[in-house]
Amino acid sequence: MSSAYGAIARPLSTATLGSVLPRHATLRPSSSADQQNGHSTNNQATLFALSKSPSQTDSTFTLSASLHATLLNAMHKVFNTEVERGDTYPQEFILTEEQFLGYFLGGDAFVLIKGDYKDAREVGAKASAEEWDQDLLGFFYVKPNFPICNGGFMVNPRHRGLGLGGILGKAFLKVVPLIGYKASMFNLVFESNVASIKLWRRLGFKEIGRVPNAGRLRGQGELGGEAKEGYVDAIQFYWDFETMAVPVEYDA
Repeated sequence: MSSAYGAIARPLSTATLGSVLPRHATLRPSSSADQQNGHSTNNQATLFALSKSPSQTDSTFTLSASLHATLLNAMHKVFNTEVERGDTYPQEFILTEEQFLGYFLGGDAFVLIKGDYKDAREVGAKASAEEWDQDLLGFFYVKPNFPICNGGFMVNPRHRGLGLGGILGKAFLKVVPLIGYKASMFNLVFESNVASIKLWRRLGFKEIGRVPNAGRLRGQGELGGEAKEGYVDAIQFYWDFETMAVPVEYDA
């Protein structure tokens, strides 16, 4: 795998992601009526690993990008929408399909979809990215980070308010040790990304540093003319899996 420090091999691990995947979660009620009733229709979600090609050894918990190409198209669309909004990711330009695949599938990738699935083979293919819009909830990657790991997270904007950030964050803390990483650091959580900062603090990540003017984001400030760009600080969050226990309640 490639990192800012060159190619770094994925750590060796005897553990299997099949011990925690597929991972199931209950979504937060999406309306006042749901909250009063204490439930909502189709409020279950399932987290799968995502790989470039099919594998016989992990086919029960891994979706294949080659079999679900339209799912990758939908993820690409969600990611570029966030880049264009310009508050959370450092990219100054939207990514091509090839760039996105290299960026999000360059390490270990995971995707949360609506529905209660026991096996990845139960997830049917869809004809277009638009057909995934109702079911694609969020996704994240895990990559080497000299040589601990880093993570990048994305929530489908049409499904905000369902507690997806917490679901993805807790899943991250469960899968990372199984992959073999001993610690994780989020290098650049921009202070404009208020929701993420609140989430990592709430989940118990250590706040270990601040990088002044780390991001030049199109959604922040004024840098001349009509361009809405500005420099923002970034906060660094850390989790040491050898000294910080993942709370038992994060199992679900």
